[in-house]
Amino acid sequence: MAVQGKGRGSFELLLDQHRELRALLQQIDDAFRRPSSTVEEIGHLLGQLGDRLVYHFTSEEEGGYFAEALLHAPQLIAKANALLDQHPKMCTRAKNLKLELQQIDSTGGEWRTRTAELFRAFREELMRHELQENIPLQEAYQRDIGIND
Repeated sequence: MAVQGKGRGSFELLLDQHRELRALLQQIDDAFRRPSSTVEEIGHLLGQLGDRLVYHFTSEEEGGYFAEALLHAPQLIAKANALLDQHPKMCTRAKNLKLELQQIDSTGGEWRTRTAELFRAFREELMRHELQENIPLQEAYQRDIGIND
């Protein structure tokens, strides 16, 4: 998988996207907790999540989220590529959340409980992924400047 850089502006954009994703995840979590939220409202939010993840992951892949770090620490390329390889699976899982919601009988309260469980499991996986993406960056820059510098 090719990793290319577009400079610091691109990195800042990706950090903004991370913040926006976290805000959307919180909004979805809040909607699940609010008894008045509807299937349609939560479905709309889950659709936004799927769309934003596709855009975000594409930005990371094309914008070279790891590019500058890998110039300093090329030994981390395998780790970076393994993380990038998770993107398609995670996009599919996000889109499946909305599909799952559409297939559940929404007349009872079970739809909220079942979909909320699936969402929270996905959110935890996504947060682990985002945290793991920071590790190669930190390793690259710690090695570049040296721990004792």
